[in-house]
Amino acid sequence: MIQATHAANQATMQTTILWSIAGSDNSAGAGIQADLKTIQSFSKPEQPLHLCTLVTAITAQHSSGVDACMTVSVDLLQQQAIALLKDAKPSVIKIGLLVNSAQVLWLTDLVRQLRQQQPDLLVIYDPVAISSSGSTMAEPDLYQAVMQHLLPQLDLLTPNLPELEALTQSSDPELAVQLLFKADVKAVLVKGGHAETTVCTDQLFISADFRYCGYPAYTHQIRLRSPRQQHAFNHGTGCCFSSALAAALALGYALEDAFVVAKTYINQGLSQPVVLTEHTGTLGHHGFPAKPEFLPELLTEHLQPQTQAFAPLKAALGLYVIVPSVTELQRALAAGVKTLQLRIKNTDQQLLRQQIKEAIQLCQHPDIQLFINDHWQLALELGAYGVHLGQEDIDQANLAALQQAGLRLGVSSHGFYKLLRAQQLKPSYLAIGAVFATQTKEMGGKLQGLQKLYRYPALFPKIPLVAIGGINATNAKAVLATGIRHLAVVQGFAQATDPKLWVQQMQQLISEALHAH
Repeated sequence: MIQATHAANQATMQTTILWSIAGSDNSAGAGIQADLKTIQSFSKPEQPLHLCTLVTAITAQHSSGVDACMTVSVDLLQQQAIALLKDAKPSVIKIGLLVNSAQVLWLTDLVRQLRQQQPDLLVIYDPVAISSSGSTMAEPDLYQAVMQHLLPQLDLLTPNLPELEALTQSSDPELAVQLLFKADVKAVLVKGGHAETTVCTDQLFISADFRYCGYPAYTHQIRLRSPRQQHAFNHGTGCCFSSALAAALALGYALEDAFVVAKTYINQGLSQPVVLTEHTGTLGHHGFPAKPEFLPELLTEHLQPQTQAFAPLKAALGLYVIVPSVTELQRALAAGVKTLQLRIKNTDQQLLRQQIKEAIQLCQHPDIQLFINDHWQLALELGAYGVHLGQEDIDQANLAALQQAGLRLGVSSHGFYKLLRAQQLKPSYLAIGAVFATQTKEMGGKLQGLQKLYRYPALFPKIPLVAIGGINATNAKAVLATGIRHLAVVQGFAQATDPKLWVQQMQQLISEALHAH
């Protein structure tokens, strides 16, 4: 009995609690019912999510309209909150329909009190007031109260274009976002579903104050575009978008990665909707997205997508050893390593040139693949097999020259957004990490872990993926179990007392994973 109780306590501790404060949709396409379905799609036994609800309104609606809306009193809302706080304190709160200024004032006080106890509480507000069919569910003073009281308590706001204009009284999205930033909102996702085009473009604006971003602190914008689905089975799309964001953030994804995941989830749901009648239906819920055709297109002015792919690898990467010197390179070659990266931090250009030249000469054997880290100009000049670049480096590198010379290109990535960005270059491979904590780089909150790593192979199947960061003989099998078949190591090889035996063991693990697959 004691053991069972302990196990139950452990399971509870591992469960991430989310709250949805929103209206009830009896047609189960939007509102709290849609939030429940979305969160459940993201919840897995190894990373359980549990959604609790506070109902702000009870609606009578169908997939094409709202016939009635009854407001829940602030007193009853408070009783719901008190009950939940007894055993279900939230890590993430997703707010949907608020009906009047009294609810806004109550919620502002609640969030302020919760933040005093939980500074890391994440609060997302999807400012629903008018349904997609045009039915008004909120009182006229709602947005004024939101602007005056609730905005400073929010981390992320997810309005569509009409909601953004109603909130800020500005028809210019970028100006409207700046007004929201001045009101202390940390990030704004402007949903583009109401724009009359053949595509849907969503824009994420992130301020320097947002804590859940994988970037250094500066204000930036990310735009994702997908073809518009030419059907009307889209009831609940806005609610599900913000709920998918909440779920991804609760699972530990940085905001830019959560944005990609949520957009992909919506594309999947619109491609496989629930059809109720010939002309009505709702978004489908089919679990964490796992098909590349649902990925959105990333729009960026700083990176020109390549029309042609970089040269393919002449062999599978397999075990990929990263070394800091020519001496270590020779040690790796003697141990039987076939894929290597020379990562030299020396700034002496003459010495650097000599080392890279020597390394290239040592790796002339047709079975060897050598990538030069960062120093693409020297790699190009000296006739290297390939180069490996970070995301910051690809903006400055002459990619056309590298491609024309036939060099292979590898690019570092740290999540869905960076993978989507790097994929546009059509590189020879993509590196994803850091999987585990490592001594060679400080990754902050961007560690992948096995659960995140498991999601990438299905969505990026066309380009070889190599896992990197803290990988060694002890955890390699678990990494390979995620579906990634190429392992990059730094310290694991450097610390091996018997390099040849270590390499054989690692290559055997990779071979077994390939045959099992």
